[in-house]
Amino acid sequence: MVADQATLQTSRESAACPADHQRKVSEREPHPHKAIEVDAGGVWHIHGYDETRQILRSDVVKQAGFKAEDIIRRTTTVMQNLPILFLEGEQHHRLRRETNRFFTPTVTEKKYHDFMVGFADAQIEKLKTKRRANLDDLTAEMAMQVAAQVVGLTDSVLPGLNARVNGVLSISKTVGADTPNLIHLVAAQRHLLAFLWLDVKPAIRKRRKNPQEDVITYLISRNYSDLEILTECVVYGVAGMATTREFICLALWHLLDNPHLRQRMLVGSQEERYAILHEILRLEPVVGHLYRRTTDELHIQSEGSSVTIPAGTLIDMNLYTTNLDPVMAGENGASVCPVRPLNSTLGKVAESVMSFGDGAHRCPGAYIAIQESDILLVKLLQLDTLRIEKEPELVYNATIRGYEVHKFAVTLD
Repeated sequence: MVADQATLQTSRESAACPADHQRKVSEREPHPHKAIEVDAGGVWHIHGYDETRQILRSDVVKQAGFKAEDIIRRTTTVMQNLPILFLEGEQHHRLRRETNRFFTPTVTEKKYHDFMVGFADAQIEKLKTKRRANLDDLTAEMAMQVAAQVVGLTDSVLPGLNARVNGVLSISKTVGADTPNLIHLVAAQRHLLAFLWLDVKPAIRKRRKNPQEDVITYLISRNYSDLEILTECVVYGVAGMATTREFICLALWHLLDNPHLRQRMLVGSQEERYAILHEILRLEPVVGHLYRRTTDELHIQSEGSSVTIPAGTLIDMNLYTTNLDPVMAGENGASVCPVRPLNSTLGKVAESVMSFGDGAHRCPGAYIAIQESDILLVKLLQLDTLRIEKEPELVYNATIRGYEVHKFAVTLD
């Protein structure tokens, strides 16, 4: 650990700010001219950092992203307990308080760190043997196994948890569609049933007899049904796995393209490495847009004026532009700069800015995601001959309004 703040600053300043090292994910919309724009359909589009933070911290907005409104409409008749991602108010605050203990830095270091290191070592040995790997698969396996430890999905009756979770993940691209075809409906049922019977139910049975310190045990204590536990496992496991997998891929792409940052990841302190990863995540948020709907009039400050957003308004917060807001990030915000000074007059700004969200629905697994990314990336970068065989494909995911990394082949010369 770094002894003092001055030493930490000196260490972090070793990571230069290459102005030409730009983001890999190009934004689909043109750069805005204003912090707030309203389209013809009445949707408010937010591009300013401070405006986004005010909205996310407000108590008169509710979750409207990840197809929340459609999913709530479809499930309230069959579930008494909605997934925590879609809860609001005191019920949401209580569940977050009671489940945050599974995600704290202290618990992560004590309970998951050694598992992460051991699993990453095993993945690296496979890569050394085969001399080539699809990074999509390698990172997905790592992210899924870490999420499984936190959630409690550790008692599957058959191998293949990662494949089944990927099947469930594919459902998210069609759930909520106005006219899903028969093939999609059958596939969705097949993947969910396999996940339920081979992974979730065995974990539930085990924890009813022998409670553990994990999410499933907590849900059992709250009298959640098997269906409700399955739904939470999808939210915690699938969402946590998918976003972390994509970030590790994007981060490695940046680091292999930038020899200086690669070197700093190998020789720098943990604080410096985390600063590099947070800066890459600021530049490349996996979830590109956050959505909220106002439940009452919302009054915010924007560029020195008071703005009122009407009740019932859908708000689209663009994290690609929010995280580059020059008022917060300064000039040249589209480059990787781990020592970037963030505007302290706005209050404390997270190093990854809005990439983990903010307010009541901020991602609870932020620390776990960065730690597992750091562990795997450092081990990959220690392979001197590791190189990208072919640049990966970037695919747009309409559900999260963000990117997916496909066909990322790496090889050892």
